Amino acid sequence: MLVIKRFSELSFNEAISLWNTSWQHYFSDMTMDLNRFLQKVAGEGISLEKSVVAVYDGKPAGFVLNSFRTINGKRYVWNGGTAIAPDFRGMGIGKKLISVCLNIYAEENVDIARLEAIKQNEAAIKLYKKMGYQTFEELIFLQHEGALTTLKAKSTDIHVREASIQEIQELPFYRPVSAWQTQFPSLKDFTCLLAVKDNNSLGYAVYKKGFNENGELAGIVLYQFETDSQYQKEQEVVASLIQKSFAPLDASVKRMTMNIPKKDNSLNRLLTELGFTTLVEQVHMERAIEVKLDSEGVKTFSGID
Repeated sequence: MLVIKRFSELSFNEAISLWNTSWQHYFSDMTMDLNRFLQKVAGEGISLEKSVVAVYDGKPAGFVLNSFRTINGKRYVWNGGTAIAPDFRGMGIGKKLISVCLNIYAEENVDIARLEAIKQNEAAIKLYKKMGYQTFEELIFLQHEGALTTLKAKSTDIHVREASIQEIQELPFYRPVSAWQTQFPSLKDFTCLLAVKDNNSLGYAVYKKGFNENGELAGIVLYQFETDSQYQKEQEVVASLIQKSFAPLDASVKRMTMNIPKKDNSLNRLLTELGFTTLVEQVHMERAIEVKLDSEGVKTFSGID
């Protein structure tokens, strides 16, 4: 007997045990302790009440985590993790969990459902496609360890300064619906940069510096990066923003991008020239939620034969 429950019905110990068990033999190490799990839930706005757990014959078998946001008048939901415990894989539990989630999304008046999946995870992508999701872009994590002394700004006419969230959000080329974990509500202790020339805003970057226990710079992560496509000398803008984002360039630390769109553009070309290499590639998928789905046969938070 398969029963679908709310994730909030689990105790903390049950929740972290299910999380760590369900990610066994995955493409990367997703395990974490309870503190990190709670930070993830809070930071990504995950609703445990609207997330689901599959229980098979009394044993937690898998889960889907969900987070909801309204952006530019549209209601979005993000699948913050789908995983099935090894003993229960191949039983169709993932499909049942997503079916229940689709009903929840309709009940929550969601317009668009989104998720990311590791590009090599063909089984998961096949399942998501079967459930109506389609890939609309690819995302990439790039990384570099060591100094970046070869990076030189291409223009002294472009001024890069720190900016507020409000300034960034008011830009005509601001991209509000970036990958979920790179959106402002998911970020903490970040810095926004704005590239300006002759009082014209040409691009922006959002990054965060990490420090070790001694207060020394340990790494820098770039979360958002956009330029004004109308400006012809885009390479100058990109170089100026990257130079400022990853400063000090002589620091031998780890620098990386997080879920930046994988495109043949000035940003990715420059980072490749600087020696950045691919860490992870993901597909960004979405599904429209247009009408309340028929829940017959798969009832939300109920027993399923």
